Amino acid sequence: MQTARNQPGHLHLLRLKDGSPWLHMCIRHAETAAYLMDEAELDDLIVDALLEEDTRSRVRLRDDGIMVLLKAMHLKGEEMAKPEDMVSIRLWLTPGNVITTREADVDPVIEIASRLIAGEGPETPGAFLADLVEEHLREIAEQVEMLEDATDEIARLINLHQSEQACPNMADTETRISGFLRHLNPQRPVLETLSTHPHPVIGDRERAQLDDALNRLLRFLETLQNLRERIAILNDQVERIQDRHLSRSSYVFAAVATIFLPLGFVSGMFGVNLPGIPLETMASGFWALFAICVGLVAVVIGLLRWNKML
Repeated sequence: MQTARNQPGHLHLLRLKDGSPWLHMCIRHAETAAYLMDEAELDDLIVDALLEEDTRSRVRLRDDGIMVLLKAMHLKGEEMAKPEDMVSIRLWLTPGNVITTREADVDPVIEIASRLIAGEGPETPGAFLADLVEEHLREIAEQVEMLEDATDEIARLINLHQSEQACPNMADTETRISGFLRHLNPQRPVLETLSTHPHPVIGDRERAQLDDALNRLLRFLETLQNLRERIAILNDQVERIQDRHLSRSSYVFAAVATIFLPLGFVSGMFGVNLPGIPLETMASGFWALFAICVGLVAVVIGLLRWNKML
């Protein structure tokens, strides 16, 4: 492995199996731009794309090469990111050369570099691109499977009437699904272009690999969209359960108030400190009042039951 650390901005310089150089650079170094323009003699539009910080996945086919901007996961290394917070990788490929730039290394780049160091890895720039996309989608497949498991667990908790435990997981899962969809949707036209438009960089074998990668990506997008819809349905289900609980509680409070309202009126009337209060002179006046209250409660409960309100 040639690290090329004596060149500011150079992270490593490796050789593909056909001898094509792969130069990996960091866009945080000011010298990177100068090298790309002066040494690599790239077009200004290509240099701008390779140095762009806030990128969106896209592809540009040119007579002299292919520019590809993708986003992939950064789960390895010191500056790990969340799976759904993908990191940009920028590529410029010609039939005999590969240049990539980054802010933080994405996992597919780390994997391909380790394979080349071990004497394996892609043979040509086209194979490099196909392998990078394949490794990227392999990680996506693992994350999609984890999201499916998380959604199944949320549904299980809801069915067990454990909505309080399901709600935090639901919000986190929905956020992750939205993050993946946000980054993966723009990659669909990229793979469509690469798999359908002939170019000297991409051979027939690599084009077939990219077409297979496109089909896998479409399947992942469909799965993620279905998961998002399922999460929305589960969220509605939780809201309906909570509404029923709230309605039941409100109904109980209303029924209790209906029962005790007459008691409050009667006890209030008998509590007035004025002459002539009924039962005032009776020795068993309290018990008579108590019997009246019990009778009122029985009548009110009977009326509520008769009207099927209890």
